[in-house]
Amino acid sequence: MADRFDESFAEAEQLFTDKHYMEALRYYRKAAYGGHAPSQCRMGEIYYRGLGVKTHPIEAINWLKQSSEAGYDQATYLLAHLYEHCFGWDAYGGQAFQLYAKAAERGHPAACAALGLCYRAGLGTDQNLELAAKWFLKAAELGDSDGQFRLACCYRDGVILESDPEKAFSWFRSAAEQGHVDAMACLGTCYDLGFGTERDLSEAEIWFAKAGDAGNADALACLAHLIEGREPELAVEKYRKAAEAGSALAQYGLGHCYRFGKGVEVSPEKAIKWLKNAAYNGVKDAMMELSQCYAEGFGIQANEKEAERWEKEALKI
Repeated sequence: MADRFDESFAEAEQLFTDKHYMEALRYYRKAAYGGHAPSQCRMGEIYYRGLGVKTHPIEAINWLKQSSEAGYDQATYLLAHLYEHCFGWDAYGGQAFQLYAKAAERGHPAACAALGLCYRAGLGTDQNLELAAKWFLKAAELGDSDGQFRLACCYRDGVILESDPEKAFSWFRSAAEQGHVDAMACLGTCYDLGFGTERDLSEAEIWFAKAGDAGNADALACLAHLIEGREPELAVEKYRKAAEAGSALAQYGLGHCYRFGKGVEVSPEKAIKWLKNAAYNGVKDAMMELSQCYAEGFGIQANEKEAERWEKEALKI
């Protein structure tokens, strides 16, 4: 019987990989009703994420619980993830924490990283930075890209662990090579600044581009900044795309280009628009430029008080 279910599961997995979710569901369902824990887990995941069906958290919980109770750690992890993201920490934080802990203790990589986040932020448990670092390290060593990213941040920031640029760089690279988008952006910054490695602007461009293509708007802004002097028109195009996606760094870059005519015609009106957006989003350089615009009356009526206000705001950062 088990062999027959394993065969159905294997067929379903291929369909799932090819994104034929409805067809895969037929195979999963057959095995799931027979008590096949991996199929039950996939049933839960499909209903949780709405893959080929409408999202149905209650149905997802039903299948994930059955799979988890059978000892399938991926289901335990997903059930915790569902409680966290569908119902929130206030209502289900304790249950989510307990489930993450259960899966993590059994060596589930993603659960180890999630448990580290729980301890770091005090979600569902008391804050414990020492335990946060312990679980980030375990997740990283098990190959979980998010765990590697979180551990790298600890070494970069020197808050939970002693600052170690070389270890930060190494773990950022490990996570980035697995496709972790934020790690790609951070790796680009490491190469850009020479943090934990030799400065290499070509490598910085490569990783900023990869992160930008994967949807990290700030990384796209960093890429635009690197190529601004060499390819100003392309830089403006990238600044604009990232700025419209909400990157404050890109909003500043675009405003700066409109102010000084870099890759685009000077436009005081557009310069002020984007500099204001960036300034209100906390970008220090944008605040300083906006202050200068008020002082000079560039694109806006001269206003000494506003010039002073924005300069003071910038100096606070």
